[in-house]
Amino acid sequence: MLLEAHAVSRSFGSFRALADADLTVGEGEIIGLIGPNGAGKSTFFNCLVGDLVPSSGRVVFAGTDVTRASPEAHALLGIGRTFQVPATFEDMTVLENVMVGAFLRHPGRSQARDHALRIVEMTGLENQVHLSARSLGTPGRKRLEIARVLASGPRLMLLDEALAGLTPTELQQAIALVRAIHRTGVTLVIVEHIMEVIMTLAQRVLVFNQGHVIASGKPLDVVNEPAVIEAYLGHGHVRRVRKG
Repeated sequence: MLLEAHAVSRSFGSFRALADADLTVGEGEIIGLIGPNGAGKSTFFNCLVGDLVPSSGRVVFAGTDVTRASPEAHALLGIGRTFQVPATFEDMTVLENVMVGAFLRHPGRSQARDHALRIVEMTGLENQVHLSARSLGTPGRKRLEIARVLASGPRLMLLDEALAGLTPTELQQAIALVRAIHRTGVTLVIVEHIMEVIMTLAQRVLVFNQGHVIASGKPLDVVNEPAVIEAYLGHGHVRRVRKG
């Protein structure tokens, strides 16, 4: 397995935000994490990438225990993440932003620039390469965030609502980009509220509610589980999924 999380829990004082969550991710998979706001999925996500240290449990990546490793150590091992609010360098150009990620594997400026240009083209930002990050709209900023992480050469990318806030056309373009990234061999874990994204991309899904994983499995199976319908989806949504 590329990533293994065993009984991961996280408490903030007396509040237990996450309780005994398990996850295995094989090389080349796309896994979705869903659930209502405050369900524990973002806490779990942050434990996987090193932004939070679990109160208990273990996280292992490619055979290395990363439970207490820093975010920088995670990145060097090949784990990249996006943020709900894109963490771009506002006064730097699109190319310079992507070069920040490229420097992780390509310390020479010329090499980093060449690699960043390839990523810019792959992510559809070639016409905005000399624009400042500040000048981009929501779709461009989200795409830039993905490009910067991709330039760091991850084996595993964790996308934190990277497709939220897009128009239907932009959403389809973003889904196509995620598929293109996956075809390069990158494994993906996606936190998302947009069920179209999960149903289209994810091979397996974990559903969180009140800090617990209440269901896991193939998307079509999971959305029909009574506990998931009650906690998150609602009966009307499931009927629409079935019709689709």
